[in-house]
Amino acid sequence: MDSRKGRKVMPDPSGWQRKYQWRLTWPGEADEDWAAYDGDLYIGRIHRDKTSLKAGMFIWAGGCSSWWEFERPMPQSGHEAEAWEAAKRVEDWYDEGVARAGPKPDALSQRIADLKERGRKFGW
Repeated sequence: MDSRKGRKVMPDPSGWQRKYQWRLTWPGEADEDWAAYDGDLYIGRIHRDKTSLKAGMFIWAGGCSSWWEFERPMPQSGHEAEAWEAAKRVEDWYDEGVARAGPKPDALSQRIADLKERGRKFGW
């Protein structure tokens, strides 16, 4: 629990530092479900598996659906024992894809802004 803000945060091990912004996917509902962003670009998600044979572990999955040219490395998802390990896998997955596709294009920010504007009329 982050005592400064009174909210639960993803625990980090000593030595590993997050590179991207992580926030709760469903604030106020699920406290073990986080989404990662590079600026406005959604890059992935982690959450505790509650239903499969690997229940109790954390599922990680890469994102980048708004960056059409992004070359998605494989595997694109998996399981890890700890939240920080799953978060590291998302960040490493994204970094590998950026290394393949090149820097995030400036036009991507405009596409994301356009999607946000269109989504407002639907209440997104």
